[in-house]
Amino acid sequence: MLIDPSEFIGTEGITHLCTGGESPMLKTHEDAVHRFFEDKLLGEEGRRRLEVVSAGCKEKVGRLFGVQPDDIGFLTSTSEGINLLVYALDWKPGDNVVVADVEFPSDVLPWTLLKDRGVELRIVENTNWRTDLEDLDQAIDENTRVVNVSHVSYFTGQRLPLPELSDIVHRKNALLCLDVTHSAGVVPVEAQYADFVVSSCYKWLMAVHGVGIFYWNRDRVPELNPPFVGWHTPAYLPDWKDPSAYIPREDASRFTPGNETWIGVYILDNALDCLLGIGIDRIEEHVLHLSTRVWDGLSDLGWEVITPRAEAERAGNVCFTAADVNAVTHALEAQNVLIFGAYGGVGRARVSTHFYNTDRDVDRFLEVMREIPVTRPASTPGRDFSKAAGVAAENQG
Repeated sequence: MLIDPSEFIGTEGITHLCTGGESPMLKTHEDAVHRFFEDKLLGEEGRRRLEVVSAGCKEKVGRLFGVQPDDIGFLTSTSEGINLLVYALDWKPGDNVVVADVEFPSDVLPWTLLKDRGVELRIVENTNWRTDLEDLDQAIDENTRVVNVSHVSYFTGQRLPLPELSDIVHRKNALLCLDVTHSAGVVPVEAQYADFVVSSCYKWLMAVHGVGIFYWNRDRVPELNPPFVGWHTPAYLPDWKDPSAYIPREDASRFTPGNETWIGVYILDNALDCLLGIGIDRIEEHVLHLSTRVWDGLSDLGWEVITPRAEAERAGNVCFTAADVNAVTHALEAQNVLIFGAYGGVGRARVSTHFYNTDRDVDRFLEVMREIPVTRPASTPGRDFSKAAGVAAENQG
């Protein structure tokens, strides 16, 4: 292990293999929350302290992503980041957006709002649970404005190669929007290959709901005006005599119209101290060792594993199919083993290992799985998912 499980709240007696859904909370988060409470009551000095913590947190996100902190903004969620782009970019009839069929709804549904403006949503189907770069390449044409995909799939666990993906998208003059919710904090994220990066923070980044990351690659997209504005948007507050006159901030903070979720930023800042202190390379090595054991163990038991086995093509998620996923997760829960099950009634389950997990956790998981009858779903989960996500067939280009 890279950190003692006792450093987390409430993990005693639990085999926690569901960071891909929710992470446990570091005990030191309580100290971070207490610091926030103390700073908040200090008036103007307290506000300055909030801003100092936020700036420091953005610097740490920049280190994690390999980019400048000024290109990092804090929103409330991944969904907000995608919706921001829907309204910030200029669109014309005939444009299209390309997504994969195994994407989370937050990376798909916002783009459907553009249908009435004549923008087509193209959904690339998986091939044997893989999103192939060749298929993405074929879906992109001269009218493609944005390709929105996940670095690591929440649904299959597949990790896409960023340099190759970036080359395919940019060769056709499209913009790459990358969701790193399932890679940030567990494997290296080379954000500079994308035009925009979004991430939730309550999973592998060990923080909470209500704070999300938005990266704006200003070198590639120098002009992007905020579609939603507030008192935090201007570089300086307008004069009271003319409150409507303002100049937006030059950095990514222009996309945060009001106060950040300060308490969430304090917690994220504390979590990043932990993650960066251990080192993402060490975390990746540890997690790939554990996820390999999960992959091999499930396969040996006869379960259909849909995550690629090659280490370069996965991270912390290992996903498998079952006829009744709820029966599997409930059987595990009865033995205090926690994984994440179906989404939208789909027959796939997900095992997620992180830096606090151990070989004993994997042993315990496989021990319980040996007692559960192996099954297969009656239908193809990937096709069911595209319907469960609410993406109408008429939107598939």
